[in-house]
Amino acid sequence: MLAALALPLYRQVLPVDNDEQAIEKFEALIKAGQFSEVREQLETYTAVHTHSWQALYQLGYVYFRLHQIQPSLTMLSRSLAIHSQFGEAHKVLAFDLNILGRKDLAIAELEKAIKLTPNPWESRYELGRIYYEQGAYLQAVDQFEKAKALAPEFVKVYHNLGLAYAGTGDGAKAIANFEEGIRLNAKQKVASAWPFIDYATYCNLQGDFPKARTLLLQAIQIDSSWAQEFEELSKAYRGLGQTDEAINSLKRAISINPKKAEPHYMLARLYSQTHRPEEAKQELAEYERTRQQAANSQ
Repeated sequence: MLAALALPLYRQVLPVDNDEQAIEKFEALIKAGQFSEVREQLETYTAVHTHSWQALYQLGYVYFRLHQIQPSLTMLSRSLAIHSQFGEAHKVLAFDLNILGRKDLAIAELEKAIKLTPNPWESRYELGRIYYEQGAYLQAVDQFEKAKALAPEFVKVYHNLGLAYAGTGDGAKAIANFEEGIRLNAKQKVASAWPFIDYATYCNLQGDFPKARTLLLQAIQIDSSWAQEFEELSKAYRGLGQTDEAINSLKRAISINPKKAEPHYMLARLYSQTHRPEEAKQELAEYERTRQQAANSQ
C-alpha cells in the first residue's frame, strides 16, 4: 500500500484534457454558494495549473464573494494576463478596484467588460453607481437607463435612477422611477428596504416630510438593520416638528452605527433645542471622538 502512494509528481498532476471537467466541478460548487470549500480546491488546483485562466478567474471571483479583495484582484489580474478577452473577469476586477477606491481604474475595466459581454447590465449599473458617486449625474442616468433596458426587472436600477434624475433636477422622472422600483420590489420573493429609503431621501430633500415618514416606516417593517433609514426618519420627524421622535430615531441610528460622526452632532443639536445641556455635551464629545477616529483611519 505504501508503494502505491509513492507516485511520481507528474503522475499526480491532472492531465490537460481533464481541465474542462475540473472547471465544471468548480463552477457547480460556486453556483451552489459553497465558496469556502471551492476556494481550498481552487487554491490547490491553481498552484499546479498556473496557466488555467478559467480557474484563476474562478478563484478571483470566489475571493471577491468572500470579501478578500486584494487576493481577488491578484487572481483576476493573472487570469486576464493569460486571456484578456473575458468580460466577466474585467467586471469583477472593476468591483474590486471600486471597493479599493480606484474608481478611475474601475471605470476602465467596466468599459472593457461592456465591450466583451453580450448583456453587460451589471457593468452598466456599476458604472452608473460610480458616476453618481462622482456627481456626474447625466452620465449616471445614461448608464442606469442602459442597464434598465437590458435588465428591466432589476429593482436596484430604478431607485438609483431616481436618485440620478434627482441630481439632474428632473423631479418627474425621478418620482416615476422611484414608484416603479417600489412596484417591482413588492413582487420580489424577498423585498428590499432600499427603494423606500432612497425615495424617502428624495422626499426629505423636497420637503415632503409626511411622504418620507410613510416610506421610511415601510422600510423599517421590511428591514430595520440600516442606520440610514433611521437618520432619514429623524429628518422627516424634524421637518414635521416631532422632536422627541426625531431624537429616538437618531438614537436608533447611532445604536446601529455608533462610528458615524454626523448623527452624534445632530443629536447634540436636538438635545440643545430641548434644553438638555448635559446630553448635548456628551453627544458633542462623541461627535469629536468619532470624527477623529475616522480621520485617523484614512
